[in-house]
Amino acid sequence: MSLVERESTPARVAASQANGKKSKGPTTPEGKARVSLNALKTGSYAKSDKALREIMLRRGENPDDFEQLHQEFTDEWRPGYVTEAMLVKSIVEKSFDKAQLRAAWMESQLNSLRIAEVQARRRQLLARRWLPGVVNVQKGEEPPLWLAKDSPSKFHAIFEILDDFQKWYDNRAVPDTFGQDMHVLYGVHHSRAGERIRTLFIDLFEDDKDAAAKAEAELPKWIAEERSDVERERELYRQEQEIRAHAGPNLTEEEVGKKEAALERQIREQTRLLLQLKKARSQWDRPSEGSPEGPSGTAETSSGANGTDGGVPASSSQSSQSAVATEGETADGVPPAKPVRSPSGSSSFGSSDGDSITRDAEGAAEGPQTEHKTAGEREVA
Repeated sequence: MSLVERESTPARVAASQANGKKSKGPTTPEGKARVSLNALKTGSYAKSDKALREIMLRRGENPDDFEQLHQEFTDEWRPGYVTEAMLVKSIVEKSFDKAQLRAAWMESQLNSLRIAEVQARRRQLLARRWLPGVVNVQKGEEPPLWLAKDSPSKFHAIFEILDDFQKWYDNRAVPDTFGQDMHVLYGVHHSRAGERIRTLFIDLFEDDKDAAAKAEAELPKWIAEERSDVERERELYRQEQEIRAHAGPNLTEEEVGKKEAALERQIREQTRLLLQLKKARSQWDRPSEGSPEGPSGTAETSSGANGTDGGVPASSSQSSQSAVATEGETADGVPPAKPVRSPSGSSSFGSSDGDSITRDAEGAAEGPQTEHKTAGEREVA
């Protein structure tokens, strides 16, 4: 670029002045503090917030609850700097985790109660289906299908056998596998409906017509009742599995207490740091007492920026004043009398020897002149 192009022109000066009038950002400490918080909304801070929301959603928590708590803490603490804002957010996270931990423990207790209620209904159903006089399954003994551990495959197999029972009744024909199917389903621990189904199938093909007619009338009812009981058991099993799926970890009160104590210690420590930081900043921003606050927020005086009096430190001026006061006092510590103007125009001190002092002062003033005159006369001679 040549020197001619670098010369200032009226248009360039006007453009430069117009650009200078534009905002260059905040200039006050408060404005700069507000702008410094923009870092929490962009960059890595924003990415961490998005990740936090995703984690909350996956854990079944509501991110809006966290945002509301964060806003309440921000309104209360009013952070003015990035450090303060980060401490506030950390306190919010620990407080939110503590509340979620307590809520999770209470939810686990509630789920335990729900599971206990479902299991109680299952025991009632088992007691109603149990055939009186039948012994329980002994330890180490393989249970029959209807008393086996609940699973989708178990209920599917039971319904297949009951469908076979209904098909055999409709066809009035019982295959050779009837005994095997009955043993798989009930073993030696028959249910009430299972025992009635077994005896009615036997009576259905007996020579006794009355017994056959009775079996023909009652057998469909017992098959339907057994099917209904199995469907009820399967529904209770599904309810229990659903509760366990959404129950989360099974926490004990002792474990929850330890985790809450650790979070509480962290909250107290970060709160203490935040209080110290805000206190220190308030002292930095506070002007000195009795001094006007300058544009930069510091106390300024007309005597100088370093607290001097006309370029002399305050301590030096105070020392000189005390020295003058000490020098003006008498040996007895009594201040001297005020000067009194004499009739001849000279000043004297109001005391009994005032005239002699005045004469001595006048003689002292005339002494050098007389000596100078005598010397002159001596030279002339």
